[in-house]
Amino acid sequence: MPRRIRVLDRVTVNKIAAGEVVGSPSSVIKELVENSIDASATSITIYFDKGGIGRITVIDDGDGMSREDAEVAFIRHSTSKISTIEDLNKLSTLGFRGEALASISAVANVELLTREKGSPEENGTRIVVSAGRILTMEDAGCPEGTRITVTDLFENVPARKKFLRSVQAEKAACMDIFQRLMLVNPHTGFKMFIDGDDRLSGISSDDTRHRAAEVLGVKTAKGMIQLESGDVSGMRMTGLISLPWETRSNSGGITISVGGRVVKDRSMVEAIRRGYGSRLMKGRFPLAVIFVEMDGKDVDANVHPTKDIVKFSNEGAVLNSLESMVSRTLFSGKGRKLRRPTPAAETPEDNMGSGIYLMSKEDRTPIDRSPRQVPLMEDEVRPQDTTPGPWNEVPSIEGMDKLSPGLPTGPGRKRIRIIGQLDRSYILCEIGADLLLIDQHAAHERIRLEMLKKKHWNDKVIVQELLEPVQIELDGFSSENLRRMDQDLKDLGFKFETFGTDMITVRGLPRFLGRTEGHEVLRDMITGNEHHEGCSYPDESFRVELPIKERLIALTACRGAIKAHEGLSLKEMEDLIEDLLKCEIPLHCAHGRPTMVRLPLKVLEKWFKRVL
Repeated sequence: MPRRIRVLDRVTVNKIAAGEVVGSPSSVIKELVENSIDASATSITIYFDKGGIGRITVIDDGDGMSREDAEVAFIRHSTSKISTIEDLNKLSTLGFRGEALASISAVANVELLTREKGSPEENGTRIVVSAGRILTMEDAGCPEGTRITVTDLFENVPARKKFLRSVQAEKAACMDIFQRLMLVNPHTGFKMFIDGDDRLSGISSDDTRHRAAEVLGVKTAKGMIQLESGDVSGMRMTGLISLPWETRSNSGGITISVGGRVVKDRSMVEAIRRGYGSRLMKGRFPLAVIFVEMDGKDVDANVHPTKDIVKFSNEGAVLNSLESMVSRTLFSGKGRKLRRPTPAAETPEDNMGSGIYLMSKEDRTPIDRSPRQVPLMEDEVRPQDTTPGPWNEVPSIEGMDKLSPGLPTGPGRKRIRIIGQLDRSYILCEIGADLLLIDQHAAHERIRLEMLKKKHWNDKVIVQELLEPVQIELDGFSSENLRRMDQDLKDLGFKFETFGTDMITVRGLPRFLGRTEGHEVLRDMITGNEHHEGCSYPDESFRVELPIKERLIALTACRGAIKAHEGLSLKEMEDLIEDLLKCEIPLHCAHGRPTMVRLPLKVLEKWFKRVL
């Protein structure tokens, strides 16, 4: 019978292996720039056309190569970085596998022009490689350093080329990796040209903030704060993080470097977000540039051919250190002194108030708030759309015959006056010439969260026995949750017994929860039903798991808070706002939702076409 198993030829093997290293134009840029950095380049210039699909050129002033080294550089697993397996434990370079040039040249046309630094030779070496085969090798005049040009990427692998994204998408990916490489290598000068246009540059500097200003913008970089770094178990972390209100809708603003290597690590991103705790709004991500330096033996960069995934010998220690450093930075004196400036934004959701207080009695001006009928001029005001809405009538504001009594004022703070309640859920206030809306549930939840933390965070665990045990039914999901949290819940003071896999009997609760809702809090913890009154933890697709005690206190704060659609007296609204303004983090509830939104007068004027 004919043999069915065969050994593949070298060309096919190289093309298959190239797919592990070269998946897109951006991966080509990453590999070539890292080679330049390893060659001690102080200046790197990149040109790419058509999203890198047409051409990529990387020029550096690094060490360069002799003809002998240049000739073998295109052979797979040829490298100057390591010589034995033991060298993997003491890596000081970004590359070490010796696959980049071999992989790129297997799926593209490559021209290499290089001259070794300090060489007495006047000429350098030019090598042209196509589909893994050297076509030309000759002397050529060139400066010290290396210039590599890649063209016709994946032309000889049509099956790979058809999976490339659009030119715009590939261009964005190339820019993204270039900017990340810039951020983690501030000591190297960079220039980038896209389709012939000078798009981005950075001068060599030892100042991370200066490089962040070049990449992220001066205003953004200026607002970032230095990570409270330190040496922990032979590991050092440094970097910059944004304040909680400087966020993005995805993790694209977070750049992490481990040993100088840009890495993708979901767990580290989660650790950074955990460090922010409830300060982040739902679904938002901070900006951060994080540098992690540690002994080579404690980190494995040989997990994937692209080297953008690493494995730590003690991952838990790394993640805990990162989380605590972020949290410590935000709570430090450095972090506390920074306050969010009042932005001149155009949309209500971007304007959350800070530095406010209730208007004093002397500042109040009597306003006639008696209900009135205001005629509408149909042709001028009423829109042609017949959809039911606020145009059908002009509602009156009831119960506003009195204005709020004053509260103590402070220097430099803007005056605030309570107008009333909207839908018995939102407190409407006047602050200067702007409108401030306060979510009464979110506000009370924040107040209760900070009160519970201050009062009970360091309490000794005291179990309150129930006179009548409470039974809670479990489904499969809840049973798994309980199995995972069993000991943690008992350590917090919950006393319960398990009957089979679908029921528990609760006999005791932590005393600070009280008898009324304590078992309901436990039920929500076990079932994962921790969302109330529209609250939710940050983006479920990237959920941050808070420590169990913090989750318990947040849930307790939420359940006991004033609910939406609950009428409040004027005095209750005043007390709520006064207590909120005393909070350490008044702008967000325990789940990260905003407690208040500020609507500038100029936005209202635009809506009513008073200004253009």
